[in-house]
Amino acid sequence: MYQLSKLIVKEWFKALIGAIIVLFLLISVGDIINGFLRNYEVKRIVIEYFLKLPELTSRMLPISALLASLFAINKLKTHSELMAILAGGYSVRKLYKIILVCSLSVATIQFLNLGFILPAANFIKRQEFEKSRKNESKYLARSRIGKSGLIWYKTDNYFTSFKAFDSNKNILKNVSIYTLNDSGKLDSIYKAKDAVYISGKKWRMKDIQIISSLDSKQFPKLTESNEYIIELKEEPTDFAQFESDITTLNLFSLKSFINRLKETDINSTEYEIMFFEKISLTLVCIIFSLFPVSGVFSPNRRAAGFGKSVVFTLLFSIFFWGLHSGMISFGNSAKIPVILATLGVPAIFSLYIFFIFTKNKSL
Repeated sequence: MYQLSKLIVKEWFKALIGAIIVLFLLISVGDIINGFLRNYEVKRIVIEYFLKLPELTSRMLPISALLASLFAINKLKTHSELMAILAGGYSVRKLYKIILVCSLSVATIQFLNLGFILPAANFIKRQEFEKSRKNESKYLARSRIGKSGLIWYKTDNYFTSFKAFDSNKNILKNVSIYTLNDSGKLDSIYKAKDAVYISGKKWRMKDIQIISSLDSKQFPKLTESNEYIIELKEEPTDFAQFESDITTLNLFSLKSFINRLKETDINSTEYEIMFFEKISLTLVCIIFSLFPVSGVFSPNRRAAGFGKSVVFTLLFSIFFWGLHSGMISFGNSAKIPVILATLGVPAIFSLYIFFIFTKNKSL
């Protein structure tokens, strides 16, 4: 039995490596050609390609797992090896387990890629390319989400930190502004529970504390007020750029950010979907691996050739990703719960795989 398991694993990983290489070459050629058509320098094309690779890999791995199972089963059937394996007492249940274990290797790579490698690539992309945008120089030196749970940014004469930005109401939560004098030293601190955008770069700070005269020889002065109008260089549209920093958070940091966001009255649905989609795409690798295994229930059929396998792969992929993307869109618009939006389609296909297995396992 060990030799039979070894044969199945060998065929599966051979098909997996072949699928990854083919998809990798197709994606690489298309991306590189696109860079040359945009008249980018060779150095930039290479850097951007490697920074895009983790995101492309996240979509490529499930398809590769699907092709691995599809072609491995098809090859065993074509050479009548599958019939011999099953006739020799090798159960369908064990074959499913072998493919499941093989798929866990792909799922692990997917988890590490989405949870840690992709955020790291986004961080480098942010540092190398997005920081040089023309409109950024007017207000932003750098934004970063630190362990304190605050988002920080710096302009020429002040630092600002805030916990969250409500894009629907144009409100900054738990905002602090540290102003600098002409010599670059800290002069005043403005702390408020909320800062509401009015118009023309003016913000109304509520329940504010102002600590002034920090750079003078006198004792600092504390002033409290229900509201205070302050002018910032930023408008609500500017704060949309901080979304790029959210994508630089690894899986655990993203979860912590969502938990902190829930402490405010801001809707965290978009970020929860971002988090659970990483888990969903990891599970998809396993589902895609197990879906074609139903072919073992007809081991004597040799009609499932290469052409039919390719057509099946394309149709299945289009149907799955179309349905999954639609559910994600409904989730982002808050029409359906986050869990249903991200895990609903994988759950349906998992139930289908389980149904096919239990229906035919006695055959």
